[in-house]
Amino acid sequence: DFLSEAEMMKRFDHENIVKLLGVCARGEPAYTIMEFMLHGDLKTFLLARRQLVGLDSKEAEDITSDALTRMSLDVAHGLKYLTDLKYVHRDLACRNCLVHASKRVKIGDFGMTRPMYDSDYYRFNKRGMLPVRWMAPESLMDGLFTPMSDMWSFGVLLFEIMTFGSFPYQG
Repeated sequence: DFLSEAEMMKRFDHENIVKLLGVCARGEPAYTIMEFMLHGDLKTFLLARRQLVGLDSKEAEDITSDALTRMSLDVAHGLKYLTDLKYVHRDLACRNCLVHASKRVKIGDFGMTRPMYDSDYYRFNKRGMLPVRWMAPESLMDGLFTPMSDMWSFGVLLFEIMTFGSFPYQG
């Protein structure tokens, strides 16, 4: 699984996709070398800045409506790139997006990403841990993943951004 994720990631070259720089497979464990993302994952980034809402400070510039919109657009551009290459991410969420030193947001964690090949969908037929709160109804009921189900997840991600990392569908 580890090496197949790296094999897939080496094909990606986009400013809103985390770059794979290399793989070290000598010995155990194997390692991937990724570009450095100074601010970590987007969920933690947003949660750490919640208390700055409404304040007039340098740090509060990270969470203005313009900044949140840029973050959303960054993810949208990365998702469009994956769709154009005929991949479905299947696990799009703030926890799987990373924030660069420049504050550019990049999609990461491609462990569940799959190619669509000649069809326009990927059908999941195994049972296991799935990100249910981010999944579209057709994915939950039929195991069907398409660019539209990634778009559903993007909508949930927008909720996470606008609520500064709140967990979706609480209660």
